[in-house]
Amino acid sequence: MKTYLQAYFDKLKLLVLRKSQITQLVPADCYRLALEIKAVTNKSVSETTLKRVFGFASSIHQPSIYTLNALAEYCDFDCWDSFYMHVEQDKLQTAQQRTWGEVSLRATKISLFNIQSNKHKCGIPYHLTIDREHMSNFMEHFERSGATTGILSGPTGYGKTVAVSRWVEKQISQSHAGCDNDIYLFTNSLSLLQGTAFGYHCNRWLAHLLGFENSEILDTFIEDHRNQAPGNFCLIIDELHSDLIADRQFYTVISQFIEMVRHFAQYDWFRIVLVLRTVTLLKYEGLFKDTIINPEWFSILSGESGNESANMAAFSSAEMHQLIQNVNGKIKPYQPFRNQNKQLIHIPLFFQYYYELVGERVNPNQVTSFDEYLIVAQYLKKKVFNGVNTLAKQALMEELSPLIEQDNGSLQISKRQAYAIIKQYRIAYNDLLYTGILYETNSGFEVRQQTVIQFQSDIIAAYFLALQLFNGHNEMEQLIDTLNQSTVSGKAKTEQLKWLLLFYIESGDLRLVNLFENIPFIREDRFDVTAFICDGLHKLSKDIHTDIKATLNHGLQNSRFLDYILNYSCFQAEYEPNLEKLLVFELSETHEIILRSKLAVIALLKWEEDALLKQLEILAVIPPDAYASFTVNPFLLVSYLYQYFKGGGINQEIAREIGALPYRLPIATKQASMQFIDILLYLFVKVSGNVAVARYYHDTLTQRLEQTNPANGFQMDFTMLTKALYLLECGDVETAKAYVEKTSPLALNNLTFRLLHNIFYLQIEKVKRGQDYVALGHRALALCEAQGLKLVEAYCRLLILERAPKEEQLQHVNNLKFQFAAFGYTAGLGALSKKYG
Repeated sequence: MKTYLQAYFDKLKLLVLRKSQITQLVPADCYRLALEIKAVTNKSVSETTLKRVFGFASSIHQPSIYTLNALAEYCDFDCWDSFYMHVEQDKLQTAQQRTWGEVSLRATKISLFNIQSNKHKCGIPYHLTIDREHMSNFMEHFERSGATTGILSGPTGYGKTVAVSRWVEKQISQSHAGCDNDIYLFTNSLSLLQGTAFGYHCNRWLAHLLGFENSEILDTFIEDHRNQAPGNFCLIIDELHSDLIADRQFYTVISQFIEMVRHFAQYDWFRIVLVLRTVTLLKYEGLFKDTIINPEWFSILSGESGNESANMAAFSSAEMHQLIQNVNGKIKPYQPFRNQNKQLIHIPLFFQYYYELVGERVNPNQVTSFDEYLIVAQYLKKKVFNGVNTLAKQALMEELSPLIEQDNGSLQISKRQAYAIIKQYRIAYNDLLYTGILYETNSGFEVRQQTVIQFQSDIIAAYFLALQLFNGHNEMEQLIDTLNQSTVSGKAKTEQLKWLLLFYIESGDLRLVNLFENIPFIREDRFDVTAFICDGLHKLSKDIHTDIKATLNHGLQNSRFLDYILNYSCFQAEYEPNLEKLLVFELSETHEIILRSKLAVIALLKWEEDALLKQLEILAVIPPDAYASFTVNPFLLVSYLYQYFKGGGINQEIAREIGALPYRLPIATKQASMQFIDILLYLFVKVSGNVAVARYYHDTLTQRLEQTNPANGFQMDFTMLTKALYLLECGDVETAKAYVEKTSPLALNNLTFRLLHNIFYLQIEKVKRGQDYVALGHRALALCEAQGLKLVEAYCRLLILERAPKEEQLQHVNNLKFQFAAFGYTAGLGALSKKYG
């Protein structure tokens, strides 16, 4: 007996009523119908049985095979089986008559449903997203390859789903607007995995998805278009996750999928795109090993073409420009990205977290190092400290952290050493692999293979190392000592330090910040970490927890950190915003004077008059007694320099103060604002030619060198260079050169030091001619232009003007004329104004 189906039985009952010509069956008709069945089939079906069949009497049993056969024979079929087969064949014929357009309509509905679902899961508003160059490039190379299946792979968070969604939506729109009949069926891996859970083979799953009753009907539909189809058929399966099922089941799914590919490879109009994470593709490389030489497959394993196009990349600069324009409409397409911390947000997932932090104010040129850490913190918050298995993931990372070691510059963990821990937290470990926090890779040995666990980035590894230090130490000196003795590189130590600074600043604790000058391993990154702290203090003080700002305000009143950073001459343009951020706090008068004076000097050197006058106006209203502790009054000195370069008369009060300098310097007490006053006073000496001031002050610098700890390498280097500049003003060239030659080459990494270093040698060459004079001048000009130091640039041009080749002299003269006319400073030309007009 064929399987009993109620739907088929209902069709048989309709045929019985149609043959008996009964339009409206009533219970009394059952007696007459029983007689007719007996007369036609010679089989007796009682009136009571027919009442049960047609619902006039209750029944808990299915009709017997005898009744089914009798009713089928009455309707001119041999038996129930014959009727069943007739219905099946009729349904098959109906299905086979399904048109290409009907299949296209169903595929489009499924595709648009999945696209709409992806829109709501998108990290930023979907209408702001962009078409990915890499997606179009991949499809172009895939189609050119002639393969049946293309595997688009990429790391976690590289925007594969959004890229594919936008591409499919665009193709569907173009297909409907044009005359082509291409079909695009876009679905996700969950649909495929659910199909296998019901025992469906991949072919059966595809048939079910398209509304065919079985895979045979799909095969018939495909076969009807073997030689020529109205258009192409493209099946796109998004993000095939291996972590959702057991390895054994995943192998089964992929094996069946490979069989489906082999079957459809015979139809040149049928294409499949499979989206995979790169880590999944490499983990199951054995399954796909034939794809290297098999022309049916196209992936990163398919040679140079696949390696270039089949792996999703981060945002290109052009894509980033377009994305920023979509979000805020402010950045012009041609504006270059200068910020060194922009690389992180080129990864789509991290751009999403950046967007969540700042909203429509996104601007890669304003991304700071502190922003980068906030973005990563947001990532860890969502992927580790939220969601399912949260406690297990935290416990796992806490136990794995002590096993982190550095090899070839990367922080990683040996899986063999971590195996017992992983076994204990298997589900949590798989979650971290799925989210991309961790990934496994081979060590690279051909024979002695070793699997290692690496992190999405070393900053994430540094987070867990820093968290271990934070939880294990309460004494700051001990914490710094432990970190300093770590075997990892200085870069890795600095990354851990930044996390620790973030942890403590976030809680309003400035103990670690105030020990900043005692941290030995950040010599090369001292200014970068300084900027990180300033930015962090500013951003975290704006937190909704107002008590944090009050705590930070109180802690900064007599902060050793402020004493330290205000001492250094951070005149680079990129550090100016970080200094300015400290003004939101209630600083002491001394700190505010130094800070505003430094900002005024930066504005002076860049010749930004509005910014300069803004600071001078505020400094002017500070009580005079607040300046009493300074060697020289910085407000009066900056005012003198501004008035000098503007070519106006010098204020009498300022003139008296400046005139008393040679008498005040020998009895002046040692000041905390050392390097700041050094540079400010040197600028005065340069424009005034007051050698007496230079002579007295270079003695002060000598005493400071004797008292400076040699461990403070940059402070020693900068002081020696400054002393050399003062010696040069006193005419002692050889001694000055000896001091400069003692400085470390590493100090040249600081732009302020490098610029002063170049200016020093330019001035020496003014006394003694040298062959590299012009090249030295060009380097100095390049530094000035990079930092926007217009006033210093004009001075450097004056230094090299007469020694430059004749073809360059006119260029320098024209540039100077433009600067002096455009910016309004008129002093400094001297005799050259007559010579060059």
